[in-house]
Amino acid sequence: MNQKKLWRSLIIVCFVFLILPGQSGAEEIELQLTQGQSNPCSQMSFGLRLMGGASLLMQNDLNDHIQGLNDNYDDLSSSVPSLIVDSEYEPIKMGLDFSGEILINFMPHFSIGIGAGYISAGKESSIEISYTSMIGSQEFTMSPQISAIPITLSLYYGIPVGNGMEVVLNGGAGYYLGTINYEMAQISTSMGTYEYTEDWNAQSNALGFHGGLNLEFGFSSNMAFVVGARGRLVKFTDLSGDLEWEYSDSWGWSDSGTEKDQTLWFGQFESLYTGIEYPRLAISDTKPAGFWWSDVRKAEINLSGIVFQAGIKLTF
Repeated sequence: MNQKKLWRSLIIVCFVFLILPGQSGAEEIELQLTQGQSNPCSQMSFGLRLMGGASLLMQNDLNDHIQGLNDNYDDLSSSVPSLIVDSEYEPIKMGLDFSGEILINFMPHFSIGIGAGYISAGKESSIEISYTSMIGSQEFTMSPQISAIPITLSLYYGIPVGNGMEVVLNGGAGYYLGTINYEMAQISTSMGTYEYTEDWNAQSNALGFHGGLNLEFGFSSNMAFVVGARGRLVKFTDLSGDLEWEYSDSWGWSDSGTEKDQTLWFGQFESLYTGIEYPRLAISDTKPAGFWWSDVRKAEINLSGIVFQAGIKLTF
């Protein structure tokens, strides 16, 4: 009887030792799975952000030039009673701004965005000059245009503030492929018609920076409506390009040509009629000189300003 009890005890002990390693292995596997679930890399996801809106542009050499022309014509009309100036040139104050980004979400509230976009700003305006003592008039039309394709890298950090809503801080840098176009047309009507046009085009690339704040309103687990604003700093310099010109008149004369590698300059120009200095742009292959020019340097055209956008964010 004692022998039977001993064998029973040995069988129970062996059975326990056989079961324990299996339970330990199961617990180890379960622990590994739990650790894998808590690994930040396992939470990585991807998304897409599409945005569109408008930008308010800061003052630059182009707008200073436009204001200088308006001031010059105002001073002329005040000092010459027979001179009539109708309307004025309009500066470029706003532009269109579109962008798209691929988002890499490393953590629930932290992501990196790699994107591209299109920025465009321009304004066509005219000014007409006539004399009460003469028949005919002169009309000058200016059509400056600035555009750029930015390639951007941005960091986003979201702060939940409510059910399905986040405040998202962002900042980053971009490489901007810029194009600046300046077109001017003149039509004179006095004892005939005279037409003259100039078209100058330059390309310039620049590094820029941006930062701002977005509000994201989640419609579902993978879609959100986004509104936001950001500041942008980018400036194009060393602007050189070809100048194409053409003229014709009602007497049958006409001509055209192309001037290569013409640089855009900026300085203070003294008017021969008013004796006052005005900010002025000039297109020339050499730096403008003469007693009527001062503080001349290469012009700078920027797309810096505040951007307001709205769009959607998708998470996959």
